[in-house]
Amino acid sequence: MHKRFLVFFVFALVFLGCAKKDLEPISLVLPKQDLREFVKDFEVLENMESKKQEYLKHFFSPWEKKVRLKAKDVQWGLQAAYAKQGFGENLEPYSINEIKALELEANFKTFPSVKKPAIITRSTNLRVLPTNKPRFLNPKLAGEGFPFDYWQNSYIYLGTPVLITHYSHSKAWAYVESGFVSGWVNVLDVGILDNRQIKNFKNIKDFLVVKQDYTPLKNTHKEFLENARIGMLLPLVGSTKTEYETEIYVRDKRGYAHAQRIALEQKNFAKFPMEFSSANVATLAQGLMGEKYGWGGMFGNRDCSMFLRDVLGNFGFYLLRNSQAQMHQNREQKSILYKDISKQNPQEKKDSIKKYGIPFATLLGMKGHIMLYLGEKNGEIYVLHDIWGLRTLQNETQEGRKVLGKIVITSLEVGKGTKDIKQDELLLYRLYGMRNLFSKELQESK
Repeated sequence: MHKRFLVFFVFALVFLGCAKKDLEPISLVLPKQDLREFVKDFEVLENMESKKQEYLKHFFSPWEKKVRLKAKDVQWGLQAAYAKQGFGENLEPYSINEIKALELEANFKTFPSVKKPAIITRSTNLRVLPTNKPRFLNPKLAGEGFPFDYWQNSYIYLGTPVLITHYSHSKAWAYVESGFVSGWVNVLDVGILDNRQIKNFKNIKDFLVVKQDYTPLKNTHKEFLENARIGMLLPLVGSTKTEYETEIYVRDKRGYAHAQRIALEQKNFAKFPMEFSSANVATLAQGLMGEKYGWGGMFGNRDCSMFLRDVLGNFGFYLLRNSQAQMHQNREQKSILYKDISKQNPQEKKDSIKKYGIPFATLLGMKGHIMLYLGEKNGEIYVLHDIWGLRTLQNETQEGRKVLGKIVITSLEVGKGTKDIKQDELLLYRLYGMRNLFSKELQESK
């Protein structure tokens, strides 16, 4: 009995030791989370009127009443679900019958069925299929469970012009095309416009952007209506010494939009676009530091591409919604603004970024992720990004994540030399390209 107890005791110690090791948190050293530390250039980029007009052209493009997508273009989420049903909110697999029910509700056979110019009347989720239910892939694998709902496409703000091109079978959902993303929204969050309203809106010369995220919008009775978000455009329809006057649209019971004028404190808003400089970008983005990561804009939070789209959009830079699309847009200027670094070794990549990159104005891309270049310190390159996590090895075969889950400043080699972080998949090693928002020659000519 004594020997049996001794063997059991030793086995228990070994097992507990291993369990403790597996539960040890990975500790990362991050730089001071202050963007002002990276500001060296206070020069304002001038001649932004063309950027403003380009942005507004994309912004208003849905009201041209041209349906850009065909039935085959909007069914990718349904086809993916038939190929791999995925898991629901209870982490149980979806059945084929549940997918068929969604196909019936989407009614793709008649797509597109309408062309109705409209406007988002309440900031809302934009979905791949007409449902609020999530679809996860294997919840046991890193990067496939929560928060990666593959039926969440994006988040779309109050005041965004859209074209309604289709309704679901129950009419509870509307398929909309905006200037940057398309998908299903709840019909209670969108209002139909008439030609007079569209003409009046398009004739507005100036727009406003908010300087602090989640600034409340209130009516004349000081009642809450909506939050102003960085990246949201509001029309400027009047002003006093201390206030701006804007219009937001609300939806009536029959689904039509009606303008409602409200006053804004000038100190909280700026005319669009804001003056671009490293210092100004740093000041705006600093207010978002630490915001929780939101896959596809879930919970009103941002993911990597939405974060850059919103912040840089305040300065008149029109970015598409997806990270890979952002890296490759403006193809006519690609040879000037884009540099392929996919074949370079890590040191060559660092050298290219230092040589061609513009702090606060260069996007760095890798598969599934995008970052903003901040500059270098002591030979290290630093970036600002909204990141879920770093790849880890939980054991010899199973991949995991060291979750950061927020907007954060890191180096491109964050996790270097850290046990359990996959050293061959550091951010720097996975970079394939860099894209400047404007030519470096334009900056240097100033």
